[in-house]
Amino acid sequence: MRPGNRTGPQALYRHRSGAAALEFALAVTPLLLLILGIIEGGLLLWSWQALEGAAIEAGRCAGLDATSCQNVATTPANTASYAATAANARGLPTVTSSNVTVSTGATAKALCGNTTANVVAVAIAYKFKMISLIPLPSNLTATACYPLS
Repeated sequence: MRPGNRTGPQALYRHRSGAAALEFALAVTPLLLLILGIIEGGLLLWSWQALEGAAIEAGRCAGLDATSCQNVATTPANTASYAATAANARGLPTVTSSNVTVSTGATAKALCGNTTANVVAVAIAYKFKMISLIPLPSNLTATACYPLS
């Protein structure tokens, strides 16, 4: 028997067809996971920034009692509704006024770093919906504090 005509396990070891496909499969799997992780992280940061913007806008309107803010400062329910509308306008349609907590007095002072000024605190909770199987935090909260005028 010649050395090049082997049979059995040695023949499988020397057989090279399909090696490129196997190497591609091994290389593309981590690359796809990295790309999906970058996309997922970007969506997470974008959602958090949208929540922050909505909380800041609602807190500012509640603190200033601005007429352009649709009577937000009259009640905490109005402020919560305004914050939910601001979050919806920023691309987070599942935020409702039940996700928003508006605090004043001692509770707001504690949330805002034990300040001595009278402040209003607006906190929004949001459940981030995961797209891929990469474990990232899924509960986002944004809190904004604004002094009462």
